[in-house]
Amino acid sequence: MENLVFTIVMPSYGVEAYIRDAIEDVLHQSYRRWELIIVDDASPDRTGTIAEEYAANDTRIRVIHQQDNKGVSAARNMGLSEARGEYILFLDPDDRYDSELLMAIYQKLMDEKVDVVIYGHTEDYLDETGQCEYSREFFLPTQYVNDKGVIRHLVVELEEMTMYGYPWNKAFSVSHLRERGVVFPDIAHIEDILFNVDAFKHVHSMQLISDRLYHYINRVDDKSRATRKVLTDYFELQKIRINAIRDQQERWGTVDTRMYTVLASEYFRSMFSMMERGIREGQPAATIIATAEAERSTEMFGVLSRYLGEGSRTVRFLYAPLARGNFRQAYRRAYFVSWVRENFPFVFAKLK
Repeated sequence: MENLVFTIVMPSYGVEAYIRDAIEDVLHQSYRRWELIIVDDASPDRTGTIAEEYAANDTRIRVIHQQDNKGVSAARNMGLSEARGEYILFLDPDDRYDSELLMAIYQKLMDEKVDVVIYGHTEDYLDETGQCEYSREFFLPTQYVNDKGVIRHLVVELEEMTMYGYPWNKAFSVSHLRERGVVFPDIAHIEDILFNVDAFKHVHSMQLISDRLYHYINRVDDKSRATRKVLTDYFELQKIRINAIRDQQERWGTVDTRMYTVLASEYFRSMFSMMERGIREGQPAATIIATAEAERSTEMFGVLSRYLGEGSRTVRFLYAPLARGNFRQAYRRAYFVSWVRENFPFVFAKLK
């Protein structure tokens, strides 16, 4: 296939209810030079069959069936190994994509080839009928950047906006990834951020697009999203994530107060979320509080507690008690937040 610009990799497992819409969004792209690689990760439903139906009618679509369920990292890595395009996008099959996604990227690449393109997105919260009840936007101003110092500080800004860790809001140069051996690691929950940290080690050029071209879908009745899954080592994984970003900034020599402020907010948000998850899973209050209290003796707590600051009302109400070591008060507030999340999910989304 000549002059193939984009490879879209769609790792798929158990998404028969959504994958048609995702494939249709690709088919309706205004820019036409793409290939779609759907990696069916041993789905127990009709996901693979639906994908094959589309592949039979469009030669740009390929389906790879994995005999065993290997997880999203293995599925994405399989797609990366098979990619024939210049740029690769890792799009999730239960989200939605704007019809101008590829065209917006292509038009910027016509001006200047870059290592990575990052585009804006929305978080859409859908009710039981599929209607969007609430939406949040995430984007940075459109700009081309080829200064390493600026890129490294932008990484902190992206992380503060929760835009750094996702793979689906980016288009990567395939040669950039392959020349540096960047792949998704075999680890639960934080594989995305570790991939991006590795990919950004040697990024020399970047294009930001402010257009909100990707729709991350939160369904009120969907228990499969990571925020709802039971992860016994959730907080430990989050600390690995925070350390990866801190280590990257240290290697770059760009550590500053703002970086610590951003990581402090993430650290105490993760600790609060750990408490809330424990409540939802039925853990005893004493166990949850003791786990938080044990964290106070760690180096990470000692450093980041000095940088939390006052911040927003959310920081003051939810995270500040943790930084001050008032774990019982934090537990009571986590219990309240858990109740709001369970009974008024859209109120929770807006407050979050």
